[in-house]
Amino acid sequence: MKKPAKKLTLAILAVVCAVGLIGCFVDSFSMEKFSQFMISFSPFYLGMVASVGTGAVVDRIKGAKSDNKTVD
Repeated sequence: MKKPAKKLTLAILAVVCAVGLIGCFVDSFSMEKFSQFMISFSPFYLGMVASVGTGAVVDRIKGAKSDNKTVD
């Protein structure tokens, strides 16, 4: 499996977004509790996003170095 952290981060974002969108239209869904969950979940999610972003930067730097080595 290639880049599982990126896929996991995108999957979590999609699920949370879907729950929030569906919850907006359901009367029994407490948006206050969902907002509290999002606030408490944000440090974890921000760490995952930073990890994916750092990995992308490292891949680009490695790619640029390997491209420079092949050019004579």
